[in-house]
Amino acid sequence: MAKSLRSKWKRKMRAERRVKFAARDKQKLEMMVEKAKQKTDVEMKTATEIKEDTMDTAAKSEFNSKTLRNEHGTYPKWVSKRKIRKIKKATKPKKNKKK
Repeated sequence: MAKSLRSKWKRKMRAERRVKFAARDKQKLEMMVEKAKQKTDVEMKTATEIKEDTMDTAAKSEFNSKTLRNEHGTYPKWVSKRKIRKIKKATKPKKNKKK
């Protein structure tokens, strides 16, 4: 294809834009490298500190393993709607069809 005036103009303006923003981009990259060098050190925690940081889960929610419902008849948050429908369908008593 022939080189149109539009594509030549676009190429020229992209080159000018690269020159215009080159100094700013270089400065940003240098700042990023400096910050990366400063963040190389990592804090190590001992096993006792990690044990102290864990959440206190003394009150457990008890639910029936077959129906997944608790004493109030509600399902846990982690049970999906699809799973609830499947459980309800399985626990529903089947109707006897007469021939």
